[in-house]
Amino acid sequence: MAMLLMGLLSCLILLNSCAISVISWQPNDQDASEMATLPDYDQYLGEYLKPGDSLALLLDYDGTLAELTSHPNLTQMSGEMRQALRNIADSGKAFVAVISGRDVDGVKEKIGLENIIYSGNHGLEVLYPNGTRHNQGIPNDVAGNFDKMIDHLNREVVHHGSWVENKRVSITFHFREAEQQYVEEMARRAKEIIESYGYRANEAHASVEGKPPVQWNKGLAAEYILGTSYDPSWRQRKVIFAGDDTTDEDVMQMIKGSGRSFRVTKDKALVTNADYKIPSVDAVYHLLKWIEARIAG
Repeated sequence: MAMLLMGLLSCLILLNSCAISVISWQPNDQDASEMATLPDYDQYLGEYLKPGDSLALLLDYDGTLAELTSHPNLTQMSGEMRQALRNIADSGKAFVAVISGRDVDGVKEKIGLENIIYSGNHGLEVLYPNGTRHNQGIPNDVAGNFDKMIDHLNREVVHHGSWVENKRVSITFHFREAEQQYVEEMARRAKEIIESYGYRANEAHASVEGKPPVQWNKGLAAEYILGTSYDPSWRQRKVIFAGDDTTDEDVMQMIKGSGRSFRVTKDKALVTNADYKIPSVDAVYHLLKWIEARIAG
């Protein structure tokens, strides 16, 4: 024991002569809960976005620009976040689009800025600043099942705190506030009902989403928006995206290697296509402030 203590003491005194093992997470594997409250965006983006550069900024809304709440109607974007986003959009150096799972008019109402592009229902709807719209086509036979699907969900699986959000072309079955003992079965049955009416079902934050069987997602929507509204050669431009949900992974995958993306999560084990993990909506706010200062040059 004495010999061991002397060896340890020698190591403390002669640090330069002792090999010290340091665990270093790659950015994509970093445990967001253990990251600094304010991520080092100079490290993440300093070499990518130079002072004065222009860029395309794509963002999710719920869980990214605004905290998740028990009900979507309760979600509010902070005034500071809105002002930072407004400053970026008004800078003349940034193209801004928000791609949300909400219906397009709902997400515009929540954010309230006029000079950005809004995309709703995971990219099925696009609303431009001049009021024009682009909607992906939905087969008539499937669209005809929409109200029947909602009625069936309401009759069979809406109970003990769950509910159905009608987004006009898609739905979300929410069980965040449901009693835990019912969640597994109601989620399983909701998925079966959604698929029985010809819609695609996928899991999201404490919910099951029902989308029309259109080969479309947030990634394809982002590609469409960038190519038609920003620059056909957008892959040679600077593109940054932030999102918090599984549906945002399609955008992260689509811009991988050319743009930079951030997944808002505290889950160390989460596998993501994003380049980096950041821990919170507040970290997104500081990302916007970093971008605002950067493009001001």
